[in-house]
Amino acid sequence: MYCYCCSNRLFSDCCEPIIKNISALDPEQLMRSRFSAYALKNYAYVLATYAPDQRQNLSLSTLRESANNTKWLKLDVLGSSQRDATGFVEFIATYALEADYFYMHELSSFIKQDEHWYYTTGVEQDKSGKFTPNRNDECPCGSAKKYKKCCRT
Repeated sequence: MYCYCCSNRLFSDCCEPIIKNISALDPEQLMRSRFSAYALKNYAYVLATYAPDQRQNLSLSTLRESANNTKWLKLDVLGSSQRDATGFVEFIATYALEADYFYMHELSSFIKQDEHWYYTTGVEQDKSGKFTPNRNDECPCGSAKKYKKCCRT
């Protein structure tokens, strides 16, 4: 099975080992594994990868309530960088909530503490929000098929 993070790699060779061991080597790997964890509804991993300061204000039930009805469809990483113990990843995540489609365009910040990368904050970017795919657009699910031949109902 291909990885949820859209890396074109097998899940077993991509995000699964990171999720099992919480061992991302860089901010982009952590971002991709967090996307996969959201797709799998593995909120324990998502919570564990928040920076300790941010984690204090979160709980598993809060994460579950905020994302449980969300179907994560596609991840496009636009760029990433790191310097010393800080990093950034810009991405667009496509998701569905009931019958509606959305983009989450974010610039995420990461820190490295005790040899582990953690997510700190995300700043919403210009392409965020609800969208309606046209029948001849590429399907939001990432299949590379036209919407009319894939998920359009």
